[in-house]
Amino acid sequence: MYAINEGLKKINGEYVDTYSREVTDCLTNLTAEAGTTGYSGSPSRAGGGRTYLCLKADKGDFLFDPVFDKEGKTVGIKIASCGDAGLNALIKALSFIEQALDDMRRDVND
Repeated sequence: MYAINEGLKKINGEYVDTYSREVTDCLTNLTAEAGTTGYSGSPSRAGGGRTYLCLKADKGDFLFDPVFDKEGKTVGIKIASCGDAGLNALIKALSFIEQALDDMRRDVND
């Protein structure tokens, strides 16, 4: 069993509850954090919900780089890891993030 920690982030003026956990595998350690306000019924930035996710490599061989469009605007992120432990940690971290966002989406709108 692993510990899940609660947090709070402010995104564009709205507070978002977050959940995080440490993911370990061999000599690899990631912190995964995610949260959402859920659906708001609006697709716009002003009226829409907020969602947050963070992957932090505390230990291991990872590369995190932004992806830019033709104008130099950041439009994404690329992640690379080395070793079997890196792959396992990424899978566990992304699975936790997916589950946290899915649970929070349901909690807010049920």
